[in-house]
Amino acid sequence: MDELKTQEKANQAIKDHNDASGNLFLYSLFDFSFDYDEKKEQLSLHTPISELMYNPVKFIHGGIISYIADTAMGHLCAAFTDRPSVSLELKTQFFRTATSGSLTALAYFLKKGSNVQFVECTIHDDKDRLLSKVTGTFYSIEV
Repeated sequence: MDELKTQEKANQAIKDHNDASGNLFLYSLFDFSFDYDEKKEQLSLHTPISELMYNPVKFIHGGIISYIADTAMGHLCAAFTDRPSVSLELKTQFFRTATSGSLTALAYFLKKGSNVQFVECTIHDDKDRLLSKVTGTFYSIEV
């Protein structure tokens, strides 16, 4: 890992962090970008794979995969229910890993209720291989 590049990236993420805007430290650190498909009510989250994501055996850490999916599904709920949501439950299935390239998380509704949403997220690498599938239950909150 290039220590100087990592420090620069962390410093930029600190500067970018703003709770009120949705620009969060980890979004910047992992270079998250979001695409919203209003017609299909789907969201895609894109991120390059970096060494910061690795566990000790140089695979993407399962917690990072879960974080990416949770973020994608939470953004989906907020975008298409007009209220932020919190996760009540997540189930993550891991099928394979990747060590380079990029990841795309695709989040979509299984059932969209007025307060509770059932959501699924698939995570693929840039070779379109399925790495993980995550299901979640989300609760819309008033702010």
